[in-house]
Amino acid sequence: MIWVDRLAQKIKQRNLKKEWVDDMKTPSGRIHVGSLRGVIIHDLVYKVLKENGINTQFSYVFNDFDSMDSIPAYLDYQKWEKYAGMPLCRIPSPIAGYQSFASCYAQEFIDVFQKLNCHPKIIWSSQLYQTGKMDNVVMKVLKNADKIRKIYKEVAKAEKPDNWFPYHPVCQKCGKIGTTNTYRFDGKYVYYRCEPHQVTWAVGCGYEGKVEPKGDNGKLPWKVDWPAHWQVIGITIESSGKDHMSKGGSYDIASHIAKEVLEIEPPEAFGGYEWFTVGGKKMSSSKGIGASAKEISEILPPSVFRFFIVRVPIQTHIDFNPSREVLFNIFDDYDRCFNAYFDKIEKKIPSGKKGEVLNDFARIIELSNINFLPKKRLYLPRFRTVYNLIKNNKQNIEKFFCDLKKEKLTDQEKEILEERIIYAKRLIKREKEDLLSDITQKGYQSINLTDEQKKFLRILIEKLAKVKKSDKNLIQKAIIQSIKEKNFSPKEVFPGFYLVLTGKSFGPKAVDLISNFGIDKVIEAIKKHVK
Repeated sequence: MIWVDRLAQKIKQRNLKKEWVDDMKTPSGRIHVGSLRGVIIHDLVYKVLKENGINTQFSYVFNDFDSMDSIPAYLDYQKWEKYAGMPLCRIPSPIAGYQSFASCYAQEFIDVFQKLNCHPKIIWSSQLYQTGKMDNVVMKVLKNADKIRKIYKEVAKAEKPDNWFPYHPVCQKCGKIGTTNTYRFDGKYVYYRCEPHQVTWAVGCGYEGKVEPKGDNGKLPWKVDWPAHWQVIGITIESSGKDHMSKGGSYDIASHIAKEVLEIEPPEAFGGYEWFTVGGKKMSSSKGIGASAKEISEILPPSVFRFFIVRVPIQTHIDFNPSREVLFNIFDDYDRCFNAYFDKIEKKIPSGKKGEVLNDFARIIELSNINFLPKKRLYLPRFRTVYNLIKNNKQNIEKFFCDLKKEKLTDQEKEILEERIIYAKRLIKREKEDLLSDITQKGYQSINLTDEQKKFLRILIEKLAKVKKSDKNLIQKAIIQSIKEKNFSPKEVFPGFYLVLTGKSFGPKAVDLISNFGIDKVIEAIKKHVK
């Protein structure tokens, strides 16, 4: 039994009238791939609760009323600096066709997770405030500001002054929300200053004013805003990354505020979940650090990507290195689990420990597959074989797999093959682009070549310059002629050739490397080292 089935059994025992599953994110830039783990985890919980006959709802909140606290690296700092501190929902979109900065990046993320068969109800935090749904909880928070100051002190060891109130008005002069500081509340109005130096990432205008804390006149700070959303929406299940779950962290403070101020039970968070990193790097949407969800989701088919997340227990860190061999292994694991699913529907799973493992494999596929769950066994064309066939210019790939299967592929099998062909071609294209990037970067680096290697490379570029087009036969001929002209030893000179082009002393066939890079780029790179 996998973790989500065990969790569903535990939740079922509390017998609530409705279980509301939720996840949240501030759309402060391109949303990174790590956030997809949260969406899929909550979607799994929602779907398995439904399977168990539990009345349940699944939502995703975009905290678009949060302030812009950092300019993503891919945007022009000079152009966007003036918006720092303003609510994301009131900043123009960097791409035409969207209502705001927030909606632009939120929609990109929505498009990605919907392809992964996650379809939560979308809730915009700004609309909760604007429509007055947050008014009562805001008033309750302000009237209990002393309790919240005490919670900050006791739970997080954070001292708040007696004139600190958990509410950020939107400045009536400059429109910023990240720079305002409420210092008084008289039961009807909050009194605030737009501080010039309140934060390092935005400059307040210095305005002082008062405003009623209702509607979209302002918002609660994050650690208070979070439990306020729990109450207003009715959330009963919401987990988060481990950075929020530490002692004295966001969830700890929010839980105390929920119980002691709002008088509600905090949601079931099932201990939080580990990070999803790419190449070991922690990512940030607002700073533009790391791979976006959209970029990574295009590397694997939706069902395989969802499988990649579903198969890993939530307390295990996922580090995704999208290299060729890693992708090959993910597809192999997917096929292995799919075959366990076929064994399950054919009632071929043995008893004992092996059977338990195979049942878990089958269950992972049931919760991963997006388009369909077949009723009978399918032939799965191995992805690494598809890749190699395309790499070697094999023309009739379908016939190759028909021959292996010893009969024609079914329509469903053809769909799987066609999808794998698309993703194999994407991988080949990405590898070529990475190599081209390497040749550009490494062409300027200092590489120690022997005299023999330099002589060979000078002759090679002379021969290549006479080749009019990237014809592999003509390129191969130029390579052979260059070797023979001075009777060079291939073992001696080819490591220098690869060092110049890839930074390593080895690589794919020389003719393929030159063909992929293009003759002009190869000549340009070599010239930098053999002047």
